[in-house]
Amino acid sequence: MAPHLPLPDDATADPTLVREYAAAREREGSVMAILRALGPRAELVRAFLALSEAALYGPAALGRRERELLALATSQANEADYSAAVHGALLDELGGGPHAGERDQALADFARRLTLAPREAPGAVTALRAHLSDAEVYDAIAVVGLLNFANRAALATGITPADDLR
Repeated sequence: MAPHLPLPDDATADPTLVREYAAAREREGSVMAILRALGPRAELVRAFLALSEAALYGPAALGRRERELLALATSQANEADYSAAVHGALLDELGGGPHAGERDQALADFARRLTLAPREAPGAVTALRAHLSDAEVYDAIAVVGLLNFANRAALATGITPADDLR
């Protein structure tokens, strides 16, 4: 395992980042380690949160459970245990998955293929369009892209659930 990078915390972060951490505690009850894995720049934390809201949690053509299914499949493909645990728990709260249906299988296959073989993206999109509308495919692309970014930050910094700040 790569050496664990020192993660910002309330004692080492600048005041702007400390405010972001305080807002995270107010929203979620803790500062998730993934926010710490983005490093000392508050603007990256804010941008990540805004993109996460748009791609994962906000209104979209693709349902919330299906977006979490994509997040979990992407994290599993990357062997990003921290993110897989987070998104697996969220998926369980939303009804679990993947279900045996073709649509769920197509979503999971798309996440794995786009993650592990990005040069195969055109074929992956074509395969997914057989099951989803174009608007839903765009949502799937956004989720997989976001999770690949987050997974790389998590893996590069070596975060674990113990790095969440209460």
